[in-house]
Amino acid sequence: MILASFLALATYVAAAPLDARATTCVVSSYAGFASCASSTSIHIQGPITVPANSVIDWSGLKSGTQILLSGTVTFTKGTLKESGPKLITVGGSGITFKGDSSNPGILDGQGASYWDGKGSNGGVPKPKFFRVETTGTSVFSNFKILNAPVQAFSIGGSGTTIDNVKVDNSAGDSLGHNTDAFDVSANSIIIQNSWVHNQDDCLAVNSANGVHFLNNICIGGHGISIGSVASGSVVENVTVKNCTVQSSTFGPRIKTDYGATSGSVSSITYQDITLIDISSMGIVVRQDYENGSPKGTAVSKMPITGVTMTNIHGTVTSGADSVFILCATGECTGFNWSEINITPKKTSCSGVTPTGC
Repeated sequence: MILASFLALATYVAAAPLDARATTCVVSSYAGFASCASSTSIHIQGPITVPANSVIDWSGLKSGTQILLSGTVTFTKGTLKESGPKLITVGGSGITFKGDSSNPGILDGQGASYWDGKGSNGGVPKPKFFRVETTGTSVFSNFKILNAPVQAFSIGGSGTTIDNVKVDNSAGDSLGHNTDAFDVSANSIIIQNSWVHNQDDCLAVNSANGVHFLNNICIGGHGISIGSVASGSVVENVTVKNCTVQSSTFGPRIKTDYGATSGSVSSITYQDITLIDISSMGIVVRQDYENGSPKGTAVSKMPITGVTMTNIHGTVTSGADSVFILCATGECTGFNWSEINITPKKTSCSGVTPTGC
């Protein structure tokens, strides 16, 4: 009931026009982002070029600010690092950020000028793209992220919906790396009706309570993931439903760090998930994760409990595991799996024996 009410309100806010009672501040050049930051009605009118090593910092918008994005905003290649400022940051309560239906909004990160196959693990410095810090029923909708250098969305705050957003990093299939679409460390987040083609996790929930990932399409990456969850972090109440994962390394995935001494993962649901040509593991739960190089032995004091998987169906490529589970003894409990139909069937399970394994 709470989710239904939140979805209805999010849809209403996303569809609302810019506030006719407010004077709309028009951004038509990079300087306009700073001069319009105090307005509650903003129209970004591209094409706009953001200079190298410059960012859009809208972390302190006024409550209820409405932003309309038309045309393309292009971020010139610079030397900002992943650990530095994001190319764009939006924060505030009750924020609406939406693309113009008649002139669709595009944020272009010029990823091809950064991609070197190393992502955030080395090579040239690469900035993360879009930091969301909003609260109070905020909505981001109907625009495109194009060619993120590394991670596309880094989501904090709470009470935010991302609806009908396209993350298109398809041009990076040969050299793009660490191009996660939605990295979530936040509460009460809805991501729905979106399309992703990237080279890393479509969704990565790192610490959160109440994440709903609904009706999304994920192509070319590393699946729909919980984690990796670091020692001391808590992830609970995550629902992934009615999603398709295609030509990816994994499908549904839960990964916790090797040697974790505290923290937990609980109440996780994957339901009605279609897998198409998954190349490594259709479903994977593992407690041996270490920076992309699993240890092969699960060592963990981070329990994974209450995992429900229902109607997970589709195909893996020849030689891939349909289901892979590697848990430390006694740390994975309360698994409830049904209607698992992934072909060809090839399973490897240790530490837990769920239905379908």
